[in-house]
Amino acid sequence: GQLVAMPIAAMLDTAPLLNPWCTFWATSLFGGWLVLVILFSLGGPCKLKPAQAAHHIVMFFPFAFLAANGVRHWFTSSYTVANDSHSRLFAVMPGSEPFSPTMLGMQIFDFSITSLVPSMRRADAMSHHFVALILSYQLTLTGFLQYWQPFYFGMLEMSSVPLVFVDFFRALPNLAKRFDSLNELVRILFAATFIPIRCLYMPYVSFIWWRDFVGLYRAGDQKVVENILLFACFGGINIFLCGIQQFWGFKIVHAIQKMAKGDKKGREKEY
Repeated sequence: GQLVAMPIAAMLDTAPLLNPWCTFWATSLFGGWLVLVILFSLGGPCKLKPAQAAHHIVMFFPFAFLAANGVRHWFTSSYTVANDSHSRLFAVMPGSEPFSPTMLGMQIFDFSITSLVPSMRRADAMSHHFVALILSYQLTLTGFLQYWQPFYFGMLEMSSVPLVFVDFFRALPNLAKRFDSLNELVRILFAATFIPIRCLYMPYVSFIWWRDFVGLYRAGDQKVVENILLFACFGGINIFLCGIQQFWGFKIVHAIQKMAKGDKKGREKEY
């Protein structure tokens, strides 16, 4: 009973929501989005879909922040601090502080807007945002997995930077036609980052995480055993996220095949 009650009680803790990184990004995104919605509603090429266009524009900033810091920290992490399975799960890693609370603030905004804007309310996107919100909340609360956060909450977002422009043009086909060369470029950059990083590298990194976790659990590591439900939750989310990346990767390959043939039909409906 105590093991079950612990994660439930943790979900009622408001401390992660008050983290400065979380509050900064959540308030900045909501505020910036509201200003842009008002401006776009007054006229211009974004007037047809002001809420959706504003969402895609403001999301560029947390994605760029996480991607830049993620690449830098993932490839320069101190392996003298995290050079074994236990430290890769529990060690405090210098420079990792912003990742999970930034992701939490971003997902609070993203999940809210995706829920409110009918044209963005898709089952796969909603489920992805929800599990990312839960994961970032738990990691902000516990401080676990700081070694892994620059990858999962940072480097993975490299593909999200061009994606915001892909989504922006997809929502506004008239602008996509007007800036056709730029639209094609960001679509190529998105595919060139998504497939190698999320479809190929992410499963490899996840395998190492699972190897560490299962090895420590089988060895009876006390901290892993005490937090087994949380780590089981993390593992389930990891499997889900890896799976949905492969699903999206398959759709991207299909879009690449259409692009190679010069077929641009139905892009506003491709998700």
